[in-house]
Amino acid sequence: MTSAYINRLKQEQNTLNPKTVEPPYDLQDRFLALYTGLPEISRNRPFSMLELEQVIETQGKYLGPVLLRLGWTRHRRWTRTGEYNRYWMPPSLSLRL
Repeated sequence: MTSAYINRLKQEQNTLNPKTVEPPYDLQDRFLALYTGLPEISRNRPFSMLELEQVIETQGKYLGPVLLRLGWTRHRRWTRTGEYNRYWMPPSLSLRL
């Protein structure tokens, strides 16, 4: 049971510090909010999965299907030694290849 004083303090706190908008919970919504918030020059480039995982704070196995659903494409950049680096291209760049 809380006192009237505590309840009044909570009300004052809520009026002084209104709650901020909650970030989208759905992974696709979170990704789209992040991607569309980038400047255009930052959006039109290849992205590594590690980079996307760190920003979205999830694993690639969950993010990969979202990217495919949104029209992103996977590519590999091969080196002379036979190794490769994987990266993802946004739909705006995938159409140009």
